[in-house]
Amino acid sequence: MGKTKHWIQAARPQTLIASLIPIVPVSMLCVHLNRFSFAVFICTILCSILIQIMTNFINDLYDFKKGADRSDRVGPDRVVEKGYLNEKEVLVGVYVLLFLAVLLGGYLVSVGGIIILMIGLSSFLFAYLYTATKLSIAYNGLGEIFVFIYFGVLSSWGTFYLQTLEYSFLTFLFGLIAGSLNSSMLIINNLRDYNEDLLSNKKTLIVIFGKNFGKIEFILMNILSYLSLYYLFSLLSQLHNFYLFYILVLFCVIILYKVVMAPEFIKKALQYYSLYITIFTIILSIVVLL
Repeated sequence: MGKTKHWIQAARPQTLIASLIPIVPVSMLCVHLNRFSFAVFICTILCSILIQIMTNFINDLYDFKKGADRSDRVGPDRVVEKGYLNEKEVLVGVYVLLFLAVLLGGYLVSVGGIIILMIGLSSFLFAYLYTATKLSIAYNGLGEIFVFIYFGVLSSWGTFYLQTLEYSFLTFLFGLIAGSLNSSMLIINNLRDYNEDLLSNKKTLIVIFGKNFGKIEFILMNILSYLSLYYLFSLLSQLHNFYLFYILVLFCVIILYKVVMAPEFIKKALQYYSLYITIFTIILSIVVLL
């Protein structure tokens, strides 16, 4: 096995559902509309996952360089801080992922044109800017905004455009849902790391405005996801299938309650919320495929 398990750890597989929820349900809508290309679908997913993993590698490396990853961190171990992988190895990993993403992205640009090129290039840029500079997005309270836009609205819109070369308001609603859920994952992460981020001067929104702000933000993001879902279903004439989410709503409420009221739960909240998003994605994909 060698260092394979550490590379997997650095990729943060428990969070990779963030790359799928903006893409898979929209792609299933395209299947329903008979406007679907399997090659475009696979390349879109792979590019999104590669960019997310590349962002995670850069985050692991530069959080260590800036002293944000401390030996007493509450969350999962970071591979550079623990010495599982050295800085040079992780940097090479970033370049390999960048090369693969550019290679696959070239095909998507050939399909979608200049607008897809602009989205792709800006994605690479912001993956670097997320933690690697003095004005890093993650260190200046802009993390949720970045995630909401790139792993929500733009990803959903770009997926539909690549499949159809058309625009649709529906993709905005898909983007609101995905952006809300993925931002909630980041909020959980930032609530968990509040004390470490405070000590290392990593100014997330929760460090700037406090834990109560983060809890309110978390609740509002989840409310927005269901309001957007309800409106989406009404436009798709699928409100009769909303009952499929009733049990999932209960799961969501339990997680919300635990995050807000039980501080000790925050250490394992991300794994439960990732499971919640996975189930959400599967159900939403099935409904829009009908």
